[in-house]
Amino acid sequence: MNNTNKCKIILLTGYLGSGKTTLLQYILKVQTLYQVAVIQNEFSDEMGIEAPLMVDNNGDIFDSFFELPNGCICCSAKGQLMTAIQYFIEKKPNIQFIIIESNGLADPSSLIKELWADQGLNLPAELATIVGLIPSHKFKTLYELEIFRKQIIHADLLLLNFQDLCQEFDIILIEKQLKIINPNAKLLKSVRAQIDIQSIFESEKADNKIFDQEHIHFEEVGNIAKIFLNIETPNITQQQWNIKVGQMLWEEGLNIMRIKGLLFCKDEQVMYSLQGVEDIFEITPTNLPNINQQSISKILIIGQQITEEMIKNIILSH
Repeated sequence: MNNTNKCKIILLTGYLGSGKTTLLQYILKVQTLYQVAVIQNEFSDEMGIEAPLMVDNNGDIFDSFFELPNGCICCSAKGQLMTAIQYFIEKKPNIQFIIIESNGLADPSSLIKELWADQGLNLPAELATIVGLIPSHKFKTLYELEIFRKQIIHADLLLLNFQDLCQEFDIILIEKQLKIINPNAKLLKSVRAQIDIQSIFESEKADNKIFDQEHIHFEEVGNIAKIFLNIETPNITQQQWNIKVGQMLWEEGLNIMRIKGLLFCKDEQVMYSLQGVEDIFEITPTNLPNINQQSISKILIIGQQITEEMIKNIILSH
């Protein structure tokens, strides 16, 4: 995951009508710094509609474009997705970024797990950032939908689109709610998805930033709970962390949607990154030194029917 030579994958998610395609068109039109390819997921009866609309900064039709059929990357098109990624990397070795636009009804967790799983095949690409677009004027209605909440939970960067259609007070309330649900995500606001695109290409994964709370904290919005642990773990090795996180996700029946963290591992000189989605996770070394051998681990968990006590008992058990 730390290999700088790998092609970076940017995943665009967001419910129907959130502005994903508009953002994609804007990126291709204004950016000139990077070699970019696009994979767009469409329903079969819409195939061929978007491709002619994708133009570069010279107004020419963008040629590094691939459409996947069936409207769901996360189901029948899984194999085709990895084939498309492999194709771009082999045929266009200078590609630096692949932007994947998922359709508005897709569960991002399935795609994230698929991309992680295929890293084991030594595919020279990595999931760099997840951008979640939110139609601000429809937030209250869409928040009732589980798929919409999942799109929020898994994002590294949240873009509040259509802010011009909302009162400023409503935007403030939405921002507060988003910071409770996904406190690590960077928040941006836009009209017609027009933003500084460097915020997407230079976005960091949320596991290597923030985590600045100082105490154990629990919050719940609707039926979604967020737990943040800032906990001393001086005697837990990397191998033991793998066992403990696996226990959380597999053995205890906890409904964990997202887990991320910066872990102190005994006898290691750097901090380790924890990233997990539902039943799959990875723990990898970062470039962050373990300054002064502090034994503090910071973990954020988002899920349902979970408590601080449950998580602490697993972490601190021998």
